[in-house]
Order: sequence, then C-alpha cells, then structure tokens
Amino acid sequence: MKLYNKFFLITASISILGFSGCQKLLVEEQRTALSQDYLASPAGIVAGITGAYSDMRFLWGTEGFSIQTQGGTDEVLAGASAGGSINTMTYNNLASLSNDYSPTFQISYQDINTLNGVLEFGPAANFPTQIEKTRALAQAKFMRAFLYYNLLITFGNIPLNTTFNTVPTTAAAPSPKEDIYNFIIKDLTEASTELQVTPPATPTSTNPFSGKPATQATALYLLAKVYATRGWSDVAQPNDFQTAASIAQNLIDNKAAYGVDLWEDYADAHKPGNEYGKETLFVVDYNSDPRFGEFVPTAAGGRINGTAYFQRPNYPTVNANYPGTGGAAVMTRDIANGRPFIRMRPNTNYVVNVAFTNRENDTRFDKTFQTVWIANAATANAPNVVTPRGTLVVGVDTAIWMPPFEVSAARRQAFKGVIFTPTGANGGNAYTNVFYPSMKKYDDPNRPAVNDPSTRPFIMFRFSDVYLIAAEAYHKAGRNDRAADMINVVRRRAAFNPNRTPAQNVAAANALQITAADITLDFILNERTREFYGEHLRWWDLVRTRSLVTRVKAYNAEAAANIQDFHMLRPIPQRQIDLVTSGPPYPQNTGYN
Repeated sequence: MKLYNKFFLITASISILGFSGCQKLLVEEQRTALSQDYLASPAGIVAGITGAYSDMRFLWGTEGFSIQTQGGTDEVLAGASAGGSINTMTYNNLASLSNDYSPTFQISYQDINTLNGVLEFGPAANFPTQIEKTRALAQAKFMRAFLYYNLLITFGNIPLNTTFNTVPTTAAAPSPKEDIYNFIIKDLTEASTELQVTPPATPTSTNPFSGKPATQATALYLLAKVYATRGWSDVAQPNDFQTAASIAQNLIDNKAAYGVDLWEDYADAHKPGNEYGKETLFVVDYNSDPRFGEFVPTAAGGRINGTAYFQRPNYPTVNANYPGTGGAAVMTRDIANGRPFIRMRPNTNYVVNVAFTNRENDTRFDKTFQTVWIANAATANAPNVVTPRGTLVVGVDTAIWMPPFEVSAARRQAFKGVIFTPTGANGGNAYTNVFYPSMKKYDDPNRPAVNDPSTRPFIMFRFSDVYLIAAEAYHKAGRNDRAADMINVVRRRAAFNPNRTPAQNVAAANALQITAADITLDFILNERTREFYGEHLRWWDLVRTRSLVTRVKAYNAEAAANIQDFHMLRPIPQRQIDLVTSGPPYPQNTGYN
C-alpha cells in the first residue's frame, strides 16, 4: 500500500513488547487511556492500520526473513557469504537460533494487539460514511488474520488474543489450533465482503490506502489458502479442500469484477513499475523517501529491502584468466548488475535438473535468472579486457555466461569470455557457491547507487497463485481434471515470448499443456517453483503441503542429513518463553528443547 500522509506508528504508543500474553507496555497508563480514545477516531484507525502495514518492512525484504522463508528448502542453497545463516539453511542446531525468529513473533503480536484495539474501539468512530468505516475496519480484520495465519503455519499452536490488552501480564499459553483457524477464517470471510472491491483511484483523509492495500480479492485469495492449509493439517475438516477450490474458482471466474488478472508476459509480473498492477494482490511498500520507505544508502540490515542482491553472485571477481590467476576483472559492479551479496544461490540439482527442464517452451527460467553479463570493466587506460581467447569489447561482448546446461570444449574455446555451467563438464568451470545464475526478479535499476538497497515495493501475493492454490485444492479433492485446467492457464502464460510470432507462441503453449494424468503433488510443487522461485513462499509451501522433509532429503544435499520431522515448525523464540513467569511455563516446540 502507499502512504500518502505521514503516519505515526500506533504500535509505538500502545503496543506491547513480546507476545500479548506476556507484554510490557511501552507507555504510561494515562497515555494508554488517551490512545484508546484515539482508536475510536478515523485518524486513530488509519494510524493503527497503517502502522501494521508499515511493520511488514521489519520482515518482508529483510535479510533474515528472506533466508528463513527460502533457505533450508529444495530450491535454495547457501551462498559463500551466508555466515551465521548457514545453520538456518542446514537445520544444524537450529534450537540455538530460536531468537532469530523473535521479529516474526514480536512484531506480529504487537500489531495484532493494535488491530484488536482498532476493532474494539473503531466502531464508535465518526467516519463521513458507514461504508468508509466498514472498509477501514475490514483492513484491520484482514491484517489480523494474515498475521495469525503466518504465526500458525510458522510456529504451530500459539496464543490467540482477540481483545485489546492494556494491563501487563506474565502468563501465556498456546491456544487450540482449531480455535485459531476458526478465528482466522471468520476475519477473512468478513473482510472478503467488507473490503473495497478494488483499490481507490484517489486516496482520501479517511481512506489513504491507495496503491495495493488488501481488497476483497486479497482476502478471498488468503481465505482459500487458509482452508487448503487446514485441509492438510491434523485438524482438517471434511470439506476444506472443496471449500478452498470453490473460493479460488469464484475469484478466478469474477476476476474482471475484482480488477485482477495475469499479465500476458510473465516478465511483466516483476517489471519495475508494475508492483501495483493488475496481477499484484498484496504489496509491502518500499521507496526512496526516508520518511516513509525507511531507505538508508548502502544499508545491509534493518527495515530495508535487500532482495535485489541476496542471490547475487560475486561476478566482479571473475578475472580474464579464470580459473587461473592474474588478468583484469572482466566485470565491475554497477547498478545494472547489482551488489554481489552471495547470501543464497539456486540449488542446481533441483532448480535446473528438475523444475526448469523444458526451457525451450517455458520462458520462466530466462525471466527469473540472469545468466549473461555484458563486459563493462572499461577504464581510461584499458578500454577493453583481453582474455586468453580474445578481447572483450565493453558494452558488446559477453564477459560471463552461466547457461543452465553443459557446453562442449570447442564452444568454450571459441567463447571470448568466461563460462560457468552446472557441473563444469568438458573441462569447464562449474557453478560454485560464489558463481551461479543470479535471481533477477527483484532487480532495481532505479536505486541511487550500486550498493544501495532496493526502493521497489515488495510483492507478497500474485494472482497466479490463486490458480495454483485452486489446483492444489482440486487435486486433494480428487479433481485432477480441474487441477490441470488451473495449471494450464499459468503454463499458457509461461510460454509467451514477445520475440516469437503469434503462431510460435501458440505452439509453445500447446506443448506445455498437461492433463489430469500429469497431476501429482510433486508436479504441483515443481510448478510452484517455476512460477514463484525466490518470492518468499517456498518454506511455507512445503510446510503447508507436509512436503518439507521429503523434498529436502531428495534434493538438498546441504540440509538432508540434519532435517527432521519437527523442523516443520520453527522454534518458539527463547525470549518469549523467558517472559512467561506466571502459571505453567510456556512450552517450546517439540524437538527444540
């Protein structure tokens, strides 16, 4: 969502530290009472909701959260500079890192408490119209449900707090999972009819949520996913998958009314400037204005969006004689090619050899990964770089090429630059934890300097996921024919290449079509990789479908030896456990004791 007026974080005034069952108020009682009055005003409601939206910048786009949502899966391995995150990515002594999950726990509960206050006191607010008030309160319902869903799927049973807390307490206990699901579903069901149908064209003083705040489509999408998640769980209800499929199908059938659709070209879903476009269902704002976007030049931590460089290889260190020593660097870091952070890398064993095998017809690999670096290392004294195979003309010749396939020795010898391939066959250079294809979905050509974080909004949910959640639900409901129909829509779009003729695009789309016989859970999960690689969904996808352990053991050599069934949940932060000093001790998740 976009912020059009300067907000103050209501959480800084009335929120709690830690989860709301064991909190310490950050303010005096008198200020809290005043804040309750403030929450009963339009300005207070807007401030509370805006603060909750803003707090998403503590998570989505940050380094730790990016690694937690992608690392330790089948898709991603550790980069050379993973540092302390290597334990998260390999499940090695993860219990010792429980406090790494404190931001998710603490931020979620402080915002849940604020949203509880909005919903408790907000009905008394005097809005210009009833519909404006209803829509504003529906934003709070959606955000509260969204936060509880992430807590539930990440940590399992957690405290369910539904009222505004003003009195500190040192007691807390997990709530039954059934109750948490029912509460989330109630909030989302109401939000799906009370939210605005489409984002407002022009913000108002009482509705400043322009850009891409939650709409009815956002709530329906998340509601379908929640039903599907419960369907996989140990508290499943008989019709969960049928309900999930029906909700997603309704959204698809009425997409025009909800103002959502797929872009014709998969690349456009991630094109800078399209973050608030028709395919986006939900977004976390980032921008270059330090008042709102919290942009800090050269920052590498805090509330900043580093997704433009977390999966960036160390391309500036490739020299002309590689793998030998000596020779000039064939590339220098620049804004176009990005800051080489080397935190994560694609897992070639799965991504190249399993997920993206049909690259002739499916364009998504080429639109997800950068595999070509054009020579840019010119200086006044050396306008071009000489390699043992020729001279690289700056701006013209390819200095580094990382194709997702092996090449012959003859082709290597004829290539002036440096080639890396998955295994380095035929006497070549293999991908390493330093050199690998770069994930480019979050490239930001508009950031001020090469080492700056991204100023792009972070897209959290896309409309294409509605099709794939529908496919998953149809599959589990025994309707693989309908599951294939849903996936085929996404695959037809994946075949589109603007450089092909219409006839060629049709032929490619036809070649990608599948039937009911092709549908398995593994196929659906592979399709999710093709569609959503790097989009902060994978750990949750594997947890939701109860596939984390089997997929990691099958594909992730770094984590296979360590992962166990209890890793399907993250550890409860020790800081939260320590705050419970009254009543029964707060339990740690099984396996982390």
